[in-house]
Amino acid sequence: MKKLLIVAATCLSLAACVTMGGGNAGANNGASASQTQSFIQALEAKRGTALGVAEKVQLQGLVGATKTGLNGVQNSFLNNVGSHVGLNGPVLAALFPSIGTPVSENAAVAKVEQALGSRLSQADASAVKAATALRNNTGESLKTSLSNRVGGLVGLDGAMVEALLPLLGF
Repeated sequence: MKKLLIVAATCLSLAACVTMGGGNAGANNGASASQTQSFIQALEAKRGTALGVAEKVQLQGLVGATKTGLNGVQNSFLNNVGSHVGLNGPVLAALFPSIGTPVSENAAVAKVEQALGSRLSQADASAVKAATALRNNTGESLKTSLSNRVGGLVGLDGAMVEALLPLLGF
């Protein structure tokens, strides 16, 4: 029994390292250890019972995979927009810091135009709008999938879980 607890604790620690990117990698745009802990506590409160070790490990894996997916979506968006309008990654990342919040297509164009100090061509504006729609739709799809999978894991409705996602930073 003692070995099982040590193995379970080690697995939980390793899962947390993977989920958190091994350090500060998740600090800017995703679930930090304290955010994940707050999310777990909120799930437990909604459910009315504590999560088991195996549930926590699975949950951390799901959160980590979603964080990775959201970061990929954000990076693709920034690269796509940057290649059309000529702004570099850090400038665009400052304009669109969080994948957790959808941005309207028109607001995205306005932010880019403000950063450039000029209006975009019709083709570039269309490209920014298309990239923004893809970013928003893919991000929301990933979050909905996470909500439904976590809900199935812990026995809660996916919509109830989705309301808790801001605790994770997305």
